[in-house]
Amino acid sequence: MTRLISKQVPLALKLDDEAIFESFWSERDSVAVESIRELSKGSAGWIYLTGSQGGGVSHLLQACSAEALKAGFSAMYVDFLALLEIFEQSVDDEAVVNYFDSLENFDVLVIDNIDAVSGRRFWQEQLFYLLEKLKNKPNACLLLGAHTLANDLDCDLLDLKSRLKWATGFQLQLLDDAQKVDLLQFKANRLGLTLSLDVANFLLARCSRNLGDLSALLSDLDVQALSSKRRLTIPWIKSILNI
Repeated sequence: MTRLISKQVPLALKLDDEAIFESFWSERDSVAVESIRELSKGSAGWIYLTGSQGGGVSHLLQACSAEALKAGFSAMYVDFLALLEIFEQSVDDEAVVNYFDSLENFDVLVIDNIDAVSGRRFWQEQLFYLLEKLKNKPNACLLLGAHTLANDLDCDLLDLKSRLKWATGFQLQLLDDAQKVDLLQFKANRLGLTLSLDVANFLLARCSRNLGDLSALLSDLDVQALSSKRRLTIPWIKSILNI
């Protein structure tokens, strides 16, 4: 459940139960993953993580929050895209200020989709004021996620850009086709599925190549295969997907 600071504004978003470190395929991103793991254990620092849409940024941010909570820390996962939609429709500026004020009190603070502040000067200012407060906390654990490098952020407030550069930056690597196949087989194995190389290549060739979409598709196929007691074969997948 989410907690509330007003009648309409959620203080926390529900984490995806599947977004854990163990379910992240990290062959090329092991340094970034290990650094985020350390942050989730209360190791002070700032990290700025970027990657493509569906490339695993939100997965790792939620994993960090979940791990910190499991370790007994107060942790907060904030998704700016979701919050902007709620705040800008039904909440006044004072509530936004109060909300940002509340974020400095968590042991581990995780903010996703910070590039959503592009073109929103007021939100940029509130994020900057928050970072200024965290700057003075020697034990602050801050993880920021975006699809844009800090230097390329469309930001009117140059001081915010400067402050974001304080964070250690990591960029999740784009996967080639062979690695995407490895990722699909890794996720299938976690689901208890047998995914042959032929079937994995078929999914990659005939379906969305976005990693998030592929993972969601695999989960859907798992449910349908379980209910119909079928193996994952190309003819069966064609019939399910009507392709």
